[in-house]
Amino acid sequence: MEVVSKTIGEMIKGIAEKFPDNEALIHQDIGVRFTYGLFLWETERAARGLIGMGVRKGDRVALLAPNIPEWFITQIAAARAGAILVPVDPGAEKEDIAYILKQSGPRTMIMARGVEDAEYVELINEIWDEVPHLDNIVVSATQTFPGTVPWTELAAMGESIPARELTERERKIRPEDPVAIMYTSGTTGRPKGVVLDHLGLVNKSFASTKRQGLNPRDRLCLFFPAFHMFGNTCITLAGFLIGATVVMPCVSFDPSKILKTIYRERCTAVYGSPSMFIALLDHPEFSKKRWKTVKKGTMGGAPCPMELMIRLVRDVGVSDITVGYGITEASSWITMTHPDDPLDLRVATVGKPLECNSVKIVDPHTGEDLPSNAQGELCIRGFIMKSYYEMPAATATAIDQKGWLHSGDLGEMDEQGYVRMTGRLKDVIVRDGIEIHPAELEEQIYGLPEVTDVQVFGFPYPGKGQEVAAWVIPKTGLKVSLESFSGTISEKIDREKAPHFIKFVSGFPMTRSGKVQKFRLSEMAQEEYL
Repeated sequence: MEVVSKTIGEMIKGIAEKFPDNEALIHQDIGVRFTYGLFLWETERAARGLIGMGVRKGDRVALLAPNIPEWFITQIAAARAGAILVPVDPGAEKEDIAYILKQSGPRTMIMARGVEDAEYVELINEIWDEVPHLDNIVVSATQTFPGTVPWTELAAMGESIPARELTERERKIRPEDPVAIMYTSGTTGRPKGVVLDHLGLVNKSFASTKRQGLNPRDRLCLFFPAFHMFGNTCITLAGFLIGATVVMPCVSFDPSKILKTIYRERCTAVYGSPSMFIALLDHPEFSKKRWKTVKKGTMGGAPCPMELMIRLVRDVGVSDITVGYGITEASSWITMTHPDDPLDLRVATVGKPLECNSVKIVDPHTGEDLPSNAQGELCIRGFIMKSYYEMPAATATAIDQKGWLHSGDLGEMDEQGYVRMTGRLKDVIVRDGIEIHPAELEEQIYGLPEVTDVQVFGFPYPGKGQEVAAWVIPKTGLKVSLESFSGTISEKIDREKAPHFIKFVSGFPMTRSGKVQKFRLSEMAQEEYL
């Protein structure tokens, strides 16, 4: 793949010049529509406003908001001003938000007032004293708040900054410069700030859109949270960089609004985790006829059950949907299936490495390369993170001396290059000295007709090191006793690996990006069983 050595700002300006009348961003819930020409103008005003506010090249700018148009105007404006964007999950706990703001050190923050009321403003007021370096807070709202600057004033401020000042700033930005610090989702504890550059985000976006077969006529439905890389890079930035249209149905995940928007805006591609797709397909307002324009998209974040893939591809008609695997540290996607891959490959694997990536499987204990079809740790080289922000020891642990990023994920790669994920190194359970891989057990239990979803995990247990639990969401309407279901599992799984603690549940603790928090499940099991 030919490397694109341009900044995000350069790319967006080029696209706006090429497709000025293409719709760039639509928000159905709020009722706004931007062509690429108008979107570029809005980002320029905001970028000049940031410069007028004193934002210098390399300064961090925090962004705390749900899925609103100002999120993406800020993303591009900050990139054009040479700033480093710090997306903050508005649904995170107050302590985590305070930690991210203290650790990343932004002097400026752009934020929304809230979703229901002014809850985000109230939250920041509670922790403002803990973040003394935070000088400027810009709020997107119809009213003003003490000590803050309205979004409209930021844009107006930009009009007093000469255009040549922004042009001069942009000339100083290099593709290798950092453009974002994205904090990991916190499925296993405190998040780490992943420093990413223009070069990685641009090239990963191009490689993924090529694999998916996207073009400027596509209309991408965005209902994934904007703070997460899947939302802001894998869907939105990737769409912007090819001149496609990004359609936002709602401020936060709302299946009814999403279904209406897919039909009204004739979306051609959808993106989400398996749980999100299940929520849409099982919704009372779902209609197959209203999805007739949808042919593309990507599913990621968790394994895709075969039943869901068959339903999407054969029943609903989303024939070219792909399955991908990526992590924030790798600047998004690492592997992805092809749109015409057989269904079994789109379920059993996460596809082949993108053209811009090198992938290998190594022995997690020795670091030696492993042959095809051997399980080990997946390592990536090519457009990976620059570092964990101000965490040199953690960076050195993650990236070895030859430049390989160690993902912490277990998998195997076949002779054709297709990768099958088998779990997380941290999730491996050791009971009575025997290693048990949760993903292997989950795959076996998924195949039972009574199961909608399952999570297998370990927790500390006296005398054994760890014990194995399987918590299952049963299918609606099926009447099966826990005793008979446990007997079925005992017959299906080897005795030395079988879970000893089985439970029916209605759901799992999740991050807002759709990942199950296994450390929370472990904590819950300890409280229940010990």
